[in-house]
Amino acid sequence: MDPNPPLSDAERLLIEAYTTILSEPFEDKYEDRWEDAPFDLAIDVFKSRAQEIGFSDPFELLARFKIESYESIRSQLKKGPPLCFRPGWQSPLVGQRIDPYEVTSHCGHLLGPRFEGKQRVVVLEFWASWCDPCVEAGPDLSELADHYQHRGDDVAVIGINNESIFGVTKPADMDLLSSFLEANREGFRFTVLVDNDEGYAKDTVYKATAYRGIPCIVLVIDGLVTYVGAPQEQFRLTLDEAIETISLQSAKEP
Repeated sequence: MDPNPPLSDAERLLIEAYTTILSEPFEDKYEDRWEDAPFDLAIDVFKSRAQEIGFSDPFELLARFKIESYESIRSQLKKGPPLCFRPGWQSPLVGQRIDPYEVTSHCGHLLGPRFEGKQRVVVLEFWASWCDPCVEAGPDLSELADHYQHRGDDVAVIGINNESIFGVTKPADMDLLSSFLEANREGFRFTVLVDNDEGYAKDTVYKATAYRGIPCIVLVIDGLVTYVGAPQEQFRLTLDEAIETISLQSAKEP
C-alpha cells in the first residue's frame, strides 16, 4: 500500500484550511512579533472548519506531514524560519571567489554540454530528483539556458545533483538518476552533473552558502559569487544585470 496515497477532496480542503488559517497568517509573526491570543483564536476557527469538512481530529491527516499538535505548530511559528529564508538575508558566500571549473571537475557528467570553464557567467544549481521544487525549476532553467545560448551570451547553466544533500553523503545511484533524466529530459536542457561519492561540491560550495533549501542557485560572475538562493526572487534580475554589464564591456572593446 502506498504510504502517501493521493489526497481526497476533503483532505485537500483540510490542508487548505490549515494553510490559510493556521500557517500563512503567522509566517511573519515570529520571535518578538509573536502573540498567543490571535493564534488561539485561529485554532478555534480551524477546529470549526475541520468539523465542517468532516474531521473530528485533523491531526489524523496532518501527522502524515509531521504536524503533530497545535502546540508544535505554535512552537515552530514562534521560532520562525531559518535565517536563510528571512527577508534581507545574504549568504556569506556572496562576494567570495570560487572556481566553477575546479568544483565541477570533481563531478560526473550526466547530460548536456560539457563545461570547460570558459564562460564568464556560471549558474550552478544544487538539486535532487526527490525534490518537487527542483523538478519544477528544471524547465525554467532550461528556457534560461536556451535563451542565452541562442543569443550567444557567455553563460553556462549547470545542475549539480546530490541526492543526500541534507544528510550523510552517499554514492549516487546512477541507475536511478539515468532513469529520472531519461523520463524528464525535456525539463533538463542544460548541463547536468552528479556530485562525487565524497560530496565535494556539496561540502565546498553548498554548505558554504549557509542556504538550507533546494533548489539552490549559486550565480558566479568572473569567479565572484553574486547571488545565492532560490531560482526565483532576485536571481533573474541579478543575472540580467550581469549580462548587460558584460555586453556593454564587450561593445567597448576594440
